[in-house]
Amino acid sequence: MRKNILLTLLFSFYSSNLFANPACFSSNDKLGDSAYWSITAIELFAQKKYEDAVAVVDLCFDIWGPEAKKIQKEMHDDKVPAPAVGKVSPEQKKAIQKNYQMNDVSMALWTKAVSLDRLGLDINAKVAYVECINMTHGRIWDSGGYEPNGWFWSPAEDCAKKVKKLI
Repeated sequence: MRKNILLTLLFSFYSSNLFANPACFSSNDKLGDSAYWSITAIELFAQKKYEDAVAVVDLCFDIWGPEAKKIQKEMHDDKVPAPAVGKVSPEQKKAIQKNYQMNDVSMALWTKAVSLDRLGLDINAKVAYVECINMTHGRIWDSGGYEPNGWFWSPAEDCAKKVKKLI
């Protein structure tokens, strides 16, 4: 029994992306992998399955997170202004959407931080909020349920507001 558990853990750890959890990769031609991952996490959050939402974010973060963090760091170092929030022009919307991976990662980090907060895991939530806050250029489209009307919001700004109650 113990040998089987060890083998399972080793396989899980060393498996390639081909064997990664289906939550990490989209089977929908119209929805990219990082978007699918982020949406999966936010849907679990909406269902109040906070532990599952955190697990999905953690499961796939090493696939999508490092590149998004690298892009964020480059933008910060190059002093690229963060995109606008609220209603934006069609050109601004296209520019924001080009950074889809950073947007998806920032949404996933928001989901993880707020889920940990709702679970009462304050120390873990603080760490997750800080990670979310560092993704200053991530933007999320909120249609308000009525496409094409809507606006962009910043998970980093929202995380900065939410973490204050834990400090």
